[in-house]
Amino acid sequence: VSTKFLVHTYGKHMFTCKIVCEYKKKLICGIDIESGNPPDEPSNVSCIQYGTDGQPTCTWDKGRLTYISTTYVIQ
Repeated sequence: VSTKFLVHTYGKHMFTCKIVCEYKKKLICGIDIESGNPPDEPSNVSCIQYGTDGQPTCTWDKGRLTYISTTYVIQ
């Protein structure tokens, strides 16, 4: 069995598949889906380090809101 769902809103959505057996519903599978925008490339990146042993502190503009969990890493 397969189906397609159109997701029209951002955020987390849960879909489940159930069967009816003897008038009772039984969960047989499910999936959580997060929908949103892909992250923009960061802009206005700026880093500063105080002293030779200090940890650098960086800031940047993330761009548009993604509506999904997004992690940024500076390398």
